[in-house]
Amino acid sequence: MTEDELVAFNPVLAQAVKDAENPNSRTYAYWGSLEHLREMVAIAVRAGVEPSKIFAMIKTGRLLTDDNMKFLSKADIKEWADAAREYDQLTKRKTDKAERRDSLENRRIKRG
Repeated sequence: MTEDELVAFNPVLAQAVKDAENPNSRTYAYWGSLEHLREMVAIAVRAGVEPSKIFAMIKTGRLLTDDNMKFLSKADIKEWADAAREYDQLTKRKTDKAERRDSLENRRIKRG
């Protein structure tokens, strides 16, 4: 997926990728290869992954799933959920999926 295609698809994701390419950014360290980042984003977009999840993946370097949540710390899960909420705020969008994600995060944190 070219940068132009990504911008046309979702300018917020395009900006997150651009920010991750800055060596001074916090997210730069998460991605050993920027080509790898772009490939992951393109695959996620083609697979129909919710944009807030793609955004959180870009920002945290993690793809959060029900299967891998048990291996992550509460701080890791919170960081990922905060990034997903940041996307929702940037796009002024609070969907049922976002509300379910918030609920899932809260249940996982309470269970410890």
